[in-house]
Amino acid sequence: MTEKGFREKLANRQKAIDSLVCVGLDPLPEKLPRCLKRKFWLSRKWKAIAQWMIDIVVATAPYASMFKLQRAHYEAFPDGRRALQAIISYIHEFYLGVPVFLDCKRGDIGRTQQRYRIAHFEIDGADGMNFSPYMGRDCMEYLIDKNHPGRAIVGLCHTSNPAAREVQDVIIQDGRCYWEFIAARTLAWAQAMGIDENAGLVMAAAYENPKGSGNIFSQHLVRCREIVGDKLWFLIPGIGAQGGFVKETVMTAGSEPGKVKPGEIAINSSSGITNASSEEDYAEAAAEEAKKLGDQIRDAGGSVA
Repeated sequence: MTEKGFREKLANRQKAIDSLVCVGLDPLPEKLPRCLKRKFWLSRKWKAIAQWMIDIVVATAPYASMFKLQRAHYEAFPDGRRALQAIISYIHEFYLGVPVFLDCKRGDIGRTQQRYRIAHFEIDGADGMNFSPYMGRDCMEYLIDKNHPGRAIVGLCHTSNPAAREVQDVIIQDGRCYWEFIAARTLAWAQAMGIDENAGLVMAAAYENPKGSGNIFSQHLVRCREIVGDKLWFLIPGIGAQGGFVKETVMTAGSEPGKVKPGEIAINSSSGITNASSEEDYAEAAAEEAKKLGDQIRDAGGSVA
């Protein structure tokens, strides 16, 4: 049987539940609910973290078009990789139609990228991952496994942290911003390697104009669509704790003005969902935040049913 590609799975899931929400599973040990601390007091901490995130998976699954795990949040505590792999395995077992994305931003020479490919796809079990393109074509090319062409390989492009503007907005010789060049190169690499169906870009949500005018800035989304059309999908961070704006994001991130098609974008919220509560209602609180974000996206015109 032919392996379904990441973008097809994402589109099918989005249509099935009418949601563009990507639920980020980013645990902070200091936020671990006290009831789990008590339950797992004599066990290793990774078991408590895994149970915490699995409970959130179960609670938010009705609203999640995909799940995203930020790997540093698991690397930063003992045996954290065991927790990460347990969570991914659980999602694959019980929510087979929901793609799992690993946020790890790897970018190195070819032979090192090959090791990351094995580590994150084969051992961790992710369906997709992102990479930093700073070291060139190798960063993308050596993550590809010809036996698994449906995996998502997503390049950093216009990120949501304000400090990124110092680097990503640099004007290069031909008059483009550096991030615009990266968008074009990522598409060209993906097309040359035959993986453009599932390749994507990390593109920040609409945000308040950094120059302090009070305006909401979403031109980067419009401009990126001019560059890549509908050929690449966007993973969109910056909503929630980072202050991104839902309506303006939905209205400008699709390949057609004011409209989003299934599989074109996924809007992520991590800490706003994961850390919604540290009390016994942590799972219910997470579900409420995921539902709320889904409602906001649909109200803004982001229905894909």
